Amino acid sequence: MKLIGPARCAAQLSIFLASIIFPPLSRSQAPIFELSPIESWINFHVKSSVKIAGKFDKWDAALTFTSPDETTGVLEVKIQAASVDTGSG
Repeated sequence: MKLIGPARCAAQLSIFLASIIFPPLSRSQAPIFELSPIESWINFHVKSSVKIAGKFDKWDAALTFTSPDETTGVLEVKIQAASVDTGSG
């Protein structure tokens, strides 16, 4: 489909505005993702003479990249041990 007149101008303007609003990642820009305790959780299960299972209520985590290359990703998790919840009261 070949755009002519006002339709072509509108398409070009849309592409131009998109390139300003959503600039491409350069090698110097690297994504950082923060994991939310509201949408995620950390559970554990221990098998021993008595099975123990639970979760941690307080923790922070971030997935950081030094470049857009996914092999540079580093996951850092900080768990507050005192927030352990085994459900045993």
